[in-house]
Amino acid sequence: MSDPFEGEVTVRRQRFANLENGFAVLDADCDGAPVVLVGPLGHLESGERAHVTGVWVTDPRYGEQVKVAQADPLPPDDRDALISYLRRIRNIGEARAQRLIERYGTGHVLEAIDAEPAAAFRQAGLNPFRAQEAAVSWNELRTLRRLHMLLAPHGLAYLARRISEQYPSTAHRVITENPYELTRVFGVGFRVADRIARAGATSVESIPGRVGAALVYALAEAEGRSGSTCLPVGQLLSAARDLLGELPDEDQITTLIDDGVLVRDGDFIYRTPTWELEQELAERVLAMLEEADTPMSRRAANVTPSGGQGGLELTAEQEAAVRAALRFRLSVVTGGPGTGKTATIRAIAGLAQSRRAGVLLVAPTGRAARRMTEASGLEARTIHSALGWIPGEAPEHDEDDPLACDLLIVDESSMADLELMVTLLRAVAAQTHVVLVGDCDQLAPVGAGKPFADLIGAGVVPTTRLNHIFRQAAGSMIIQGAHAIRRGETPEFRPAEGMRQDLFLMERTDAREALALIVALVTERLPAHYGIDPVSEIQVFAPVYRGELGIDALNSALRDALNPHGPPVGAGRLRIGDKLMMTGRNLHEKGLMNGTVLYLEDELAGSDGEQAALLLRSDEQLFRMAPEEAESLRLGYACSVHRGQGIELPVALIVAHEQAGAFFLRREMLYTAVTRAKLATVIVGSRALVARAARTPDTDRRHSRLGELLSVRR
Repeated sequence: MSDPFEGEVTVRRQRFANLENGFAVLDADCDGAPVVLVGPLGHLESGERAHVTGVWVTDPRYGEQVKVAQADPLPPDDRDALISYLRRIRNIGEARAQRLIERYGTGHVLEAIDAEPAAAFRQAGLNPFRAQEAAVSWNELRTLRRLHMLLAPHGLAYLARRISEQYPSTAHRVITENPYELTRVFGVGFRVADRIARAGATSVESIPGRVGAALVYALAEAEGRSGSTCLPVGQLLSAARDLLGELPDEDQITTLIDDGVLVRDGDFIYRTPTWELEQELAERVLAMLEEADTPMSRRAANVTPSGGQGGLELTAEQEAAVRAALRFRLSVVTGGPGTGKTATIRAIAGLAQSRRAGVLLVAPTGRAARRMTEASGLEARTIHSALGWIPGEAPEHDEDDPLACDLLIVDESSMADLELMVTLLRAVAAQTHVVLVGDCDQLAPVGAGKPFADLIGAGVVPTTRLNHIFRQAAGSMIIQGAHAIRRGETPEFRPAEGMRQDLFLMERTDAREALALIVALVTERLPAHYGIDPVSEIQVFAPVYRGELGIDALNSALRDALNPHGPPVGAGRLRIGDKLMMTGRNLHEKGLMNGTVLYLEDELAGSDGEQAALLLRSDEQLFRMAPEEAESLRLGYACSVHRGQGIELPVALIVAHEQAGAFFLRREMLYTAVTRAKLATVIVGSRALVARAARTPDTDRRHSRLGELLSVRR
């Protein structure tokens, strides 16, 4: 057990701070002795005093530190501390701070300023205009401190600055009168916001807006966790009951609908912005299907798809896909591994270019775009890059400034969620053709909706299903196993005559034995057998983060085996040489998306007062990443299938074990993971779990009504 720490400290220097999550590393003094503090300390600045509780820990690089659980700001208690505090006010330097203390006294200066800020600052020698600026600054500073005091007991002090920026004049009232607003703007969980609300209420019934906040939060959680765009009324009420402790009245939903917060469509309830997106996508799709007369469709009247395509021999299915792409403004191509989707893309693009049409190739992720470029010979871009779009901001291309192309081909379309698909189609010019290519049996998108699968299921968009498995692919057990999983069947792990053995099952019941086997396979056995790099050419997939064989445990064990002596950086969370993955956010300006694999090359020393930065590599590109951005990085030796959906590499290792969240391993997840590898896929776990996953589809858990909208309106 680590020794506890509790005491009053004075902050001397801020080494590092992340304003997004409040994590900071501070140098401080406690009873005259230096101490390093790490934890939720972003609300403390140099010169501030705070009451700190935590535990002593030993960092391998930085030595003894206090891992802070809570840090409550304290008022300045001496002249130096007061001067340091007052200097944080705009227009107040050291001389004016001293003048204020001399005028009002050490024990009363803060109260005097609170009573009449502008008048007090006039006494310090400021003219009326600058005194008013100082008064505004003072109010911001005091508001921030009051927010800290309200939020710190709940571990949310790091949100104080963000809340004050969002609500510059009403921040304190938001927290005290409507803390549920935090769930909408700042990603705070309902139970935390509810705890804040309960702390200031006489009873649960006296808290205004509590039930409504639970209903809205339940819908937002359904979008983020299960990808549902809406929920049936009964399921929504049940989810809200889990948050509230009692079943809410359905009249509460009606009230929110009347207020425009929610929308009811039949038996389903939406958040209004999500309903509007789903309606818009349906309208755009139907409008494209009605527009049949375009320059490209007229030129496609006498198309011979198999001719003039650089020697490509197309199947009848592929020829049908090419004709549909040139004939219809919107068409879909879907098929499993080995069915020729890439060859079809080349044929469509080549034929369009031979008729002098402008072609643009895009994909949801940078990795998928690079694969598209390599396979087609044409440059492909990410959807975000092509649109000039950073989520949260307006894209460069939309209805008023559409993409400059006659034909837009979108690969890996199954990864596009509702918002991405709508934003892309808004930027499609009036007579541009769009071809959506993907595998409808793969995992649904991380975000809300499943537009690619819904477009196919509705039966209104011209769709070509590629079913023929080409001879080279047909000899692979990975390909055959993947198609078996698509049908809900258990894949075969014994090679038939003439089959290439590239799919393996290694059964282990004991979790510790399974972990030891995984580490041995990744670090020694697979690299030796296939002549590959254990870090960059093998990826481990698991369904969940927690547990003896969860992603976190796997990452820890694999890092200790593959990078045991890497020098620690920052607060010691990462090591130079680590394999990392972007999680939780995108850095579009750097081309780094959620799920991007990176390698930590070095830590760059700061200069001219700047903080140190990380040097990272991705596919031979180097990136400099600021410390606050690095909080989005986590170990990437093992990852979820959702995070690795765009990955394709030599070897994949899949954990299918009871101690790895086997309940969450379902057909689409298993199918997607199996098809990530080019050389070999190894499953560690049990045959029974593999069989259960293959039998259990996940699609029933994701609610979306796009398909129904299209079918009814068509």
